[in-house]
Amino acid sequence: MLVGLACLTLFIFFGYSLRKRWQLRKIPGPLAWPFLGSIPEFSIHGYEYVLSLAAKYGNVHIAWLGVEPLIVICDPALIRKYAYKCVSKPASMSDYGHVLTGFNYDVDKASAFVASGEVWRRGRRVFEASVINGSSLAAHLPATNRCANRFVARLAQRSAAPASQSGGAGGGGGGGEGTCFDMFSIVGGYTMAVTGEVAYGVDFGTADDDIATARNFSILDEVAAAGSGAGGGSSMSIGRQLVGASLASFRCLQMEHSTLYLPLAVMFPAARPLVRWLATHLPDRAQREHMAARTQIAQVSRRLMERWQAASKEKAAAAAIAVTADSTAGSGGAPPAAAPAGGAATGKGADGSIKEVGGGISSSSFMAAMMEGRRGAPQEERLSDVEVIAQSFTFVMAGFETTALTLSLVTFMLATHPEAAARLAAEVDGLGSGELTHEVLAEKLPYTEAVIKETLRLYPPIPYLIREAREDLDLGNGMVAPKGSYLTMYMHAVHLNPDVWPHPERFLPERFLPEGAAAFGPADPGAWAPFGIGARMCVGHKLAMMMAKCLLVRMYQRFTVALHPRQPLPLKMKTGLSRVPVDGVWVTLTERLPAAAAAAAAVS
Repeated sequence: MLVGLACLTLFIFFGYSLRKRWQLRKIPGPLAWPFLGSIPEFSIHGYEYVLSLAAKYGNVHIAWLGVEPLIVICDPALIRKYAYKCVSKPASMSDYGHVLTGFNYDVDKASAFVASGEVWRRGRRVFEASVINGSSLAAHLPATNRCANRFVARLAQRSAAPASQSGGAGGGGGGGEGTCFDMFSIVGGYTMAVTGEVAYGVDFGTADDDIATARNFSILDEVAAAGSGAGGGSSMSIGRQLVGASLASFRCLQMEHSTLYLPLAVMFPAARPLVRWLATHLPDRAQREHMAARTQIAQVSRRLMERWQAASKEKAAAAAIAVTADSTAGSGGAPPAAAPAGGAATGKGADGSIKEVGGGISSSSFMAAMMEGRRGAPQEERLSDVEVIAQSFTFVMAGFETTALTLSLVTFMLATHPEAAARLAAEVDGLGSGELTHEVLAEKLPYTEAVIKETLRLYPPIPYLIREAREDLDLGNGMVAPKGSYLTMYMHAVHLNPDVWPHPERFLPERFLPEGAAAFGPADPGAWAPFGIGARMCVGHKLAMMMAKCLLVRMYQRFTVALHPRQPLPLKMKTGLSRVPVDGVWVTLTERLPAAAAAAAAVS
């Protein structure tokens, strides 16, 4: 009897984390499950569960991730205040998302997603130099334009001919009735292509490739095929390998696809060393898939890093030969033979599988910024190999998935709001078919930008920010966030708050235009923050906006986009690191008549 009572007492004390609950007793929230906390609700309902808690308990409340309390803040003023004040992320934050081990764990801890202190600051400086600075951003525009044009040409193969030509020889596109396809599945080909060129100066080939099949391939089967030597290893291009590995990484961060060791690590934090040992020596399929995906991304980053180093040596050798040649020519001797240019001359790396853009890895690329920053810099300011790989991983993951998600959701919103699609088409038609310059994208597309912003308000890819309280923080009404606690700043709840946004459930791009700001704009100037706030704001937000505008201009200049009947409505989203459509975004494309042809058709 006494033993049973003692066991029940310990179960309640540790399962409900009574010491922390007493410390946070003034902050409302659900009782939740012992040890599990709110994990079952998060797994079933995703981020909508947090929205329900905000409606029930207010703009400051607690949710439980296992035995760890998350202080959820949905008040825009408090979010703005503490997002600027609290820069660090919790050191153990990644322990609640995965059970990576070994080298992959070291890489994850150094990534911009979770790094803190000097590691985060070193990485941040590289991002600022390569994708935030205005001149650097403009240097990436030709690559973005090139990838957008190639991707739209591929979309044309799926499109139907214009209505007035449907009975003719086929029109300027697919020439038939057109085929339906999942925009979310294939637009990643474009975003990965831009990522390859901007990050590394490398053509991944995904703008011309049907990348949808990469979403279905098994990373474990691919590793097994490479290991067995069947067919000489992987038959997939480096771009498709990277897409597949990135998708597998995102998938393994979804609760329903995560390793079984993750709930154990969350429920029993003190046992995490044992859980990691078990995950290392007795991994389940989800753990093996996640480790294989992260390893593949790291290997690609290392190969590209080594290729840059080789190219730099080749350039230095060529420069030395040129100097010697000039000296020899001046003295009347014969110039020495030129050294072989290797991969840079052929456009391929040493293994022939890396196709470089313009004959060499771009000096404006993210990889060049990281590697150049290591030369001549003080030791404490140099990125280690692990940090270079970690920031490459950050760039690939952030640039690929979230931008693809945003573009597919913009397509969905325009397909379900034809008046908005017509206005956007009229705006992009006014640009003509000339090259899209930095000035054009910044100044000539106010409605297109408003459409993107309104889509991000309704569907932010990452709907929350996580910070660590480095001191006791006053949350108002007698509520205090103790030092060391997790702050979850839930911007999605702010985006949908009727006290902040009039008619928050409606799609109204006019909110972000002078004509509609007074009637439909936010009551708080900091109420729109899909890219985050403060020093840890997404460093790639300007690049992401540029990528989105380029593709939308070229798409809507050429096609009319409509939802296919197989698209389920309303749109359902599922939860992982980001929020993605459960059933995809199924659309059809129809070639638009050029203005002159449309006028002629109207007359006839």
